[in-house]
Amino acid sequence: MTMSLTKKKQKTITVHPDWARLPCHLLDLILEKLESFKDILRFYGVCVSWNSIVKHNKTKCLMKTSHQVPMLMVPNRKQHTWDMYDPMTNKFKEISKLHIPYDKRFGGSSQGWLVTVNRDFTVTLYKPYSTDHDSAIINLPCLFPPEVEDGDLEGLEDMREYCDQHIYKATITADPLINPNDYMVVVIYLHCWKIAIISPGRDNIWRKIDPDEEIFSDILFNSNKFYFLNHNHDTLSSYDSREPYCGTKVTWNNSDNWFGIKSYIVKSFEGDILQVLRRCEWKDSLTIRRTTKVNIFKLDFVDGGVKRVIVKSLGDAALFLGDNSSIYVRASNFLGCKSNCIYFSHDTDLISYGPQGVPCDCGIYNLGDNSYKKFTLLLDDEESTIISKMEAQPPIWIQPILNL
Repeated sequence: MTMSLTKKKQKTITVHPDWARLPCHLLDLILEKLESFKDILRFYGVCVSWNSIVKHNKTKCLMKTSHQVPMLMVPNRKQHTWDMYDPMTNKFKEISKLHIPYDKRFGGSSQGWLVTVNRDFTVTLYKPYSTDHDSAIINLPCLFPPEVEDGDLEGLEDMREYCDQHIYKATITADPLINPNDYMVVVIYLHCWKIAIISPGRDNIWRKIDPDEEIFSDILFNSNKFYFLNHNHDTLSSYDSREPYCGTKVTWNNSDNWFGIKSYIVKSFEGDILQVLRRCEWKDSLTIRRTTKVNIFKLDFVDGGVKRVIVKSLGDAALFLGDNSSIYVRASNFLGCKSNCIYFSHDTDLISYGPQGVPCDCGIYNLGDNSYKKFTLLLDDEESTIISKMEAQPPIWIQPILNL
């Protein structure tokens, strides 16, 4: 007799890994490998356990996200809002509506915050990337308004009309949401002649820092010190942030004419202070500006003085310069970021105190071959031609900073 054997079908069992129960040491290793703001944010949002790992490594994560590639904020005149342009992809980013004023010039961008001045000369900080609208706005006291003669109501109204030009440059020492009682806001104001500082967690008024009668072009906060670079590119004043009333000054020989040069200072990953000279060419009666060359120097402080050393290459680094606090990033950490390059926005100019005519000087300067390339999308795309019409609202770099 023949027996027919029926084979039982074997069930295939798929084992799904329990990502939420991965050991902490493995999650630490994964997090250690992440560099970009987006990747850390995605890691943070996976589940409660992954969220807690990021919070446990808060300091490390904040250090990483403080060196993120910024976006260029560009005003959109059609929709009366600001668009975010990503120079890495040469595209505008689709993001939710930003809770920031449209009809404003921002006098600074630092730690992921924007700085602007109101008609009563009070100062407001805005954080575009924050999901909490209420905590993304910080109001600061009145910042020493320009003086007008008694009864000169017309003069006062003119001052208010241009109030958002009252601050030329600003920097913030730490993210106010992370260090609400231990951060400072420092500004160059009143046509670049004066410097003021406030610690919002401790002060209710601005304090003046009164160095010699200099015109300043940039601010740097480094190792509890403020550095101010003068407009003639030959003097650096430094002040201790804990006692900002007595400063020191170093000067070097400089044969450059100040006309047509923008000057910046930035801190490298190695801790060096770099001076960047951006040489500009002017056309059509000083209304059109074009960057033609960039020189970078390392400032070596020796024997109470300073020696400038020419920097021929930034190596793997990239710089982002403009009305923002200067940003220094490791290019290899970000897809599309070009090493040994300087990314420029069309920032406020000292000659005319505000862009005029056609502010189209936005692009990338390659330090290796001294070539300059404009951001093509901003200039060629019909949807983006609004940048060629801006006068009172120059574009500005803004850095995404993680909130934990």
